[in-house]
Amino acid sequence: MKKIAIIPARSGSKGLKDKNIIDLCGKPLLAYSIEAALKSHLFDQVIVSTDSKDYGDIARQYEADVLYREEELSNDQATTYMVLKDLLRRIKQPYDYFALLQPTSPMRTAAHIIEAAEMFEDQMKKFDFLVSVTKAEHAKILVNKIENDRSLKYFDTDFSVYRRQETADYSPNGAIFLAKPEEYLCQKHFFGARSLAYFMSKENSLDIDDWMDYELARICITAKRKQEKEI
Repeated sequence: MKKIAIIPARSGSKGLKDKNIIDLCGKPLLAYSIEAALKSHLFDQVIVSTDSKDYGDIARQYEADVLYREEELSNDQATTYMVLKDLLRRIKQPYDYFALLQPTSPMRTAAHIIEAAEMFEDQMKKFDFLVSVTKAEHAKILVNKIENDRSLKYFDTDFSVYRRQETADYSPNGAIFLAKPEEYLCQKHFFGARSLAYFMSKENSLDIDDWMDYELARICITAKRKQEKEI
């Protein structure tokens, strides 16, 4: 099967400045996803989609191909679908499916990508998409809105008899998305009955959005490297 990997890396992050290329334990955050994709040896092409020449130069340094976005796809109003639609239609070579690998998931490894791809390929007659998920921090019964009166009226449950172990809810972790191109362009998202779940641990699901996530990732990567040296 032919497949491509797409790593979206827009510049101009507001929460954590230049988040996608911030140094994490000796290399840019973006590099972790490029290296995982290349080490999987699954893809005919690993493409970084960016609006920044600096980001593009870093991507090429780590041996990824680069496609630059048009200006209208470079702001925070551009959706994932808009970016992927533009990019998929610019790729000329035929392929069976693509992987979307967000650069903010540094704990996602080549082994995860390989396992997810094997699972997807085994069930492609039944599924058009695969999404990586992890067990949610809180079951949905514990999550609700609070209106201006600050009343807990929507939490109308006797939590004294709630048992977390009896309720397993999951949420997408943003690490791996796989999709058949035509089906994605038609549906415009990765979810639904034709989408397969790939389970990942809490540690490997770490998604960097702010400084707290960044510090946690640094601790995890440092500990993992130490453990690997001891083996």
